[in-house]
Amino acid sequence: MAIKIIENENGTVTEKTSRQVTRERKLHKFQKAVGVAGFTAAMLAASSLSVFAANTENSAPSNVSTTTMSTMINIIMWIVRIAILAIGGIPGLIKIVQGQQEENPRDRNNGIVSVVIAGVAFAATFAIAALINP
Repeated sequence: MAIKIIENENGTVTEKTSRQVTRERKLHKFQKAVGVAGFTAAMLAASSLSVFAANTENSAPSNVSTTTMSTMINIIMWIVRIAILAIGGIPGLIKIVQGQQEENPRDRNNGIVSVVIAGVAFAATFAIAALINP
């Protein structure tokens, strides 16, 4: 394996194999693709929610039962809430505990921020459900 010598911005010299460099490039490409996909999904969700919010006065026609739609929206929102807690809340709690145990304030603070963001997203699902439900 060929060894590449890489110098960072701060002058630190490290030796990496070509395999490590290739792996880092692939990881960077993957992270970029995930970021673009996440941004696109967020934009699609925001635009669809604005369409629902703009049409709230026409969402519940008279003499029509909308209990099935309300039930489906509630089920979907609880699935989203569980996903938010699983993706953001639980790893954040783990990060807080690890940071506290290792006496690393950066990890602990990152965990606290993760839990706060997950909490705000969790609370936002209730507002979104109230906007969508007829």
